[in-house]
Amino acid sequence: MNPLKTAGWDESKPVTWRIERSVQSSVELPFIPDQSNATYEKVLFSLPVMLHSMDSSGRMNSANPVWLRTLGYAASDVVGRSFSEFLPVETRSKLITTIYPKYLVTGDCTAEEILITRKDGSLATVLLSMIALRGDKGRLQRSICFLDDITERKISEIASARNDGRFRSAFVASSQGMAIVSANGQIELANESLKEFLGRTEIDQAAISFDELLHRDDRGHYLNGIRQLVGGEISSLQCDMRFMTKGGKVVHGATAVSLVKNEKGAIEQMIVQVGDITDRKQVNERLQKAQKMEAVGQLTGGLAHDFNNLLTIIIGNLQLLDGKFSADDKSEKRLQESINAARKGADLTRQLLAFARKQELEPQDVSINGLVKGMESLIARTIGETVELRVNIMDSDARALIDPSQLESAILNLAINARDAMDSSGKLTIETQAAYLDHDYAKLNPDVAPGQYVMIAVTDTGAGMSAELLEKVFQPFFTTKPVGQGTGLGLSMVYGFIKQSGGHIAVYSEVGHGTSVKMYLPRRMRGAEEAARVAAPIAAGKPMQANVTPATQPEPTMTAVRKPKILVVEDQEAVRAVACGFLEDFGYDIIEAGDGFEALAKLQEHDDIDLMFSDVVMPGGMNGFDLAQAAQSMKPQLKIVHTTGYPKGAMVHQDEPRFKEGFIIMKPYRREDLQKMIKDALENQ
Repeated sequence: MNPLKTAGWDESKPVTWRIERSVQSSVELPFIPDQSNATYEKVLFSLPVMLHSMDSSGRMNSANPVWLRTLGYAASDVVGRSFSEFLPVETRSKLITTIYPKYLVTGDCTAEEILITRKDGSLATVLLSMIALRGDKGRLQRSICFLDDITERKISEIASARNDGRFRSAFVASSQGMAIVSANGQIELANESLKEFLGRTEIDQAAISFDELLHRDDRGHYLNGIRQLVGGEISSLQCDMRFMTKGGKVVHGATAVSLVKNEKGAIEQMIVQVGDITDRKQVNERLQKAQKMEAVGQLTGGLAHDFNNLLTIIIGNLQLLDGKFSADDKSEKRLQESINAARKGADLTRQLLAFARKQELEPQDVSINGLVKGMESLIARTIGETVELRVNIMDSDARALIDPSQLESAILNLAINARDAMDSSGKLTIETQAAYLDHDYAKLNPDVAPGQYVMIAVTDTGAGMSAELLEKVFQPFFTTKPVGQGTGLGLSMVYGFIKQSGGHIAVYSEVGHGTSVKMYLPRRMRGAEEAARVAAPIAAGKPMQANVTPATQPEPTMTAVRKPKILVVEDQEAVRAVACGFLEDFGYDIIEAGDGFEALAKLQEHDDIDLMFSDVVMPGGMNGFDLAQAAQSMKPQLKIVHTTGYPKGAMVHQDEPRFKEGFIIMKPYRREDLQKMIKDALENQ
């Protein structure tokens, strides 16, 4: 895929480039007069530099062979992905908050030094330059990007300046683990990141060879690679290695080794870079185990029912035999073991029947707050002292007609799953809230009956789950735990119990931030209790009025000149459609964007946007707070409202400084709550 062809250029016409500069001037310069686009494409792709093309949203649609070869990727790894996904966190932040906003306005980006991640996980230092290709109305359509790999130059500068104080400060502060190793393999200098990664502060204070830091099974592979590097068989050594921490823990590092030679070509030193990929390795292992169990996860309640019938026959006949013949002690023991094994099989099928919603329930009128508070000490003992437990209950006495023992089992099951996801260290929050699931929410979730519910949320600060895992969490026998540490039926049973009780269950998760499982049970209203009472919307840093009803909600105030214009940023199309439908009904003009990069392009194209309504979590490496920061650098007076799926008491972003600067509303939100929050943001923010 070629960037010029993708941009829609006509090969039959002579082409000139419009090159933008920061002085806002442009000049038409024919590079090769009277040539077609095919000539330009051939020239570009033959250049001995790294080159790629991006669309207006920052997604890559092409990369030349030098780009792919230098960084180790295949074309299929690149096309369609956001450029920011290839950057480490610190560089991604610089790209989003500094480089992109300036570039979108001026069309100018020249020799910006950034870090980019190679396919093997190591980092390369490059200079980024971009050329903006705009359409007739001045809107950005394509970007041609050039990368100049200066990694070797930077390494040489580090080696030659190793005794310079300024170099030492930068070396120590680097987030990438680095070491300067002598020609004989001894560590001369290591930065703090490497020491922290290994839990060893003494590695450059004693005579330690770098290979001594490695797992013993990886030392041979490393030393053989060094032999090939020194012998000139390879130009650089790049491999994944296992390292041993001071406490004996195995960690994984993407390791890159380069040689530093003097003027005569003799090797003086080696520069070693180590990137922590331990989490990535663990995730890959969990995914592999999950895939192996996927086939088993398709077992249905119907099969469980049939198997239960067979077990009933087996157990019944064994019990009949138990009372009908006289046997010796050994035979009697074998008979009892057979009966016990069959009963365990029956217990397993009952768990499957719970998922299939065919178990027998004993519903009672239960105080949800009382049940949750009554379990607090049990949950605390179960999760252990290293996990902080928080229990937040709503003010009113919410009640539901449910089987209390099954609800207790469900909450305990979720608490144990949360503890395991946090690796026995973190925060577990259990809370109750009143909730109203309206017709619009029901349209997105056909199994939901609109009405009043009481929500029980179990939220952890663990590793979180990807979108792929979220799609499978309720499947029977699906688990991300190691073999032997779970049947994969826990969430399946919770799902079946909630559905059989007429409720709804939803899982909201962010990788790296945690998971929230929200159980909605039909609420039993009593006496004069208001049927429309729901939880108040959340506005960080600003008090918000609760229990706003459609009858008392004022319409948004429109100016006589024009209606306020709102940019809606949401990656899920169905959710975005609901939000846009609400806002259009309120009388606002709407512009849509599917991610942060598209939103920045829309802001650059439309200078009359008054407010941005953005999800907190979006694909492509830019979350809602990053987007807000970049957007307000382009348009300081822009009003911001965020939305998130986390419950009030367990908001994972409540420690985020930028969280306190604006409004935020929880999903699912009601029409009138959104209407009031947008109005307040426009008038008061």
